[in-house]
Amino acid sequence: MSLALFNERGVDRVTTAEIADTAGINEGNLYYYFQKKEHLALALFDMFADALVATAERRVTDPADPNAFAVYHRGWFDLMWEFRFFYRDGAALRVLAPALREKLHGLTLRGQAAVRLVFGMMRTHGFLRATDEEIAVLIDNLWIVSSYWMDYRRKDATSSVTQEDLAWGFRQVEMLVRPYLTDSGLRTMISSGQGKEESTSF
Repeated sequence: MSLALFNERGVDRVTTAEIADTAGINEGNLYYYFQKKEHLALALFDMFADALVATAERRVTDPADPNAFAVYHRGWFDLMWEFRFFYRDGAALRVLAPALREKLHGLTLRGQAAVRLVFGMMRTHGFLRATDEEIAVLIDNLWIVSSYWMDYRRKDATSSVTQEDLAWGFRQVEMLVRPYLTDSGLRTMISSGQGKEESTSF
């Protein structure tokens, strides 16, 4: 319930009374489990962390098939949409729940390690042309853009991010990766975006 509300309206604009009402309970019962909105955010972060690890460490079924990487890449934008308030409302979340900063750091390291392995497979199978150092820098840049593009894309603090915006976000990520793709790797990126604007790549 709270995830849908936070996604729709933003963590700083949703009240505990609204969360309780949507869940069909009184506010006192909500406080029994979550004494502060911060505790709700932390609980949702645990769900987000599990989903991110599953996305990052998802097995590439056939590393010789570029479509397998396309499926892996699309999973990242599926994750962003499902938990979009974490990406869109980062500044508000850091104020609401300062403990998230340390949790996010460990999660970032684990996710980046998994992506590094996938890029290594892409290089092994001729889809990516990059040194280890270039891959490390590329991953950092991908993380920065992926983490903040939703907030940048919003017109103001009250506007939402739509599924159509995901195609715009994908384009920003695509332009970071494109210089390192071989011809066959470029076809992987294109197939990742075809007909799937709401769920594309990283």
